[in-house]
Amino acid sequence: MVGRWAVAAGLMLASVAVPGRADVPAGDAPAVDYARPSSWICRPGAGGQGAGDDTCGGNLDLMAVDARGTRTPVPVRPAAAPPLDCFYVYPTTSDDETFYSDMTVDASEKRTVRAQAARLSTVCRLFVPAYRQVTTAGLKARLSTPGEVVARIRDAPYRDVRAAWAEYLARDNNGRGVVLIGHSQGAIILKRLIRDEIDGRPAQARLAGAYLAGNPDLGEKSFRAILPCRRTGQTGCLVAWSSYPDGYEGERAFGGSREGAPVCVDPAAIGGGRATLKPVLPRPGFAPEGDPPYVEPVGQLSAECVADARGAVLRVRVEPGRYAGLMGEALAHMVNTPSWGLHPRDIALTQGDIVDDIAAQGAAWTAAHR
Repeated sequence: MVGRWAVAAGLMLASVAVPGRADVPAGDAPAVDYARPSSWICRPGAGGQGAGDDTCGGNLDLMAVDARGTRTPVPVRPAAAPPLDCFYVYPTTSDDETFYSDMTVDASEKRTVRAQAARLSTVCRLFVPAYRQVTTAGLKARLSTPGEVVARIRDAPYRDVRAAWAEYLARDNNGRGVVLIGHSQGAIILKRLIRDEIDGRPAQARLAGAYLAGNPDLGEKSFRAILPCRRTGQTGCLVAWSSYPDGYEGERAFGGSREGAPVCVDPAAIGGGRATLKPVLPRPGFAPEGDPPYVEPVGQLSAECVADARGAVLRVRVEPGRYAGLMGEALAHMVNTPSWGLHPRDIALTQGDIVDDIAAQGAAWTAAHR
């Protein structure tokens, strides 16, 4: 079961800490106009606050390094004509000191979008709305209950994303398949959007897939018509996970559900079982200066969805190899708060697998909609 504090704890990236008072703005703030390019961070052909820098693309090349130390440069290029769209909602990351962020996208938001979403441009057109999220400072405010935090997320943040979704459907979709991707606060918002606007409604016909990482309360009864994915390339289904180091047995903020059996689908093994992961991580400081900005540790981490009496989580394990010690240290460094596990890196640890999964869904979508 999810503890009363777990919902609040699970909304923020543990690696981000912002001091300051969190003032809650009036509830009658004007609606955001998502017809304006400035209301988006990434939006194909229409600008956005990430246009002109590397937020939505740029150099995404990586160095693949296997367990024996073999290094292979991997160039990464955006897709010229991708079959799908990706609608991404970022997690708690704003360093604004107010309770809700403003609509001016700051460096922390841009870094998160680049880290979690820019690589999606290799398999889909990327849409990232800016939204008035509950900030890290907001989560640190003395609210009466975790339920109040969730209520705040259901206020301005959810209204903004719902308006952006409506604008996307009206102006940009044009009958295309779309994949929804969200992490933490973004996953909480997308869960409600799916429930209110997509599940069992006409828009479900456009849903190619949904990836909800780090949602603290997602179960088999969360949706009526949208079910967990069971095979690679399956469309219209849900992939969801919360990551913990293999062997961790302490209290967990994630992996439980009040809505039926918890959902855990491993992006690296949609059908179940243990599989090696394809993480995409920033180039480490000890790497040669001329290396690409990202590294993929090939075959060095594996994961499996494991269910127990407390729920179901993605167990991440270091595999034997030349760099096993370094990988173990890196994994331990990702755990800032034990009960949150590897929450800050839910996306990074599975990013290559997510891209592969969406590519397979794109091929299946194209075959089914010729």
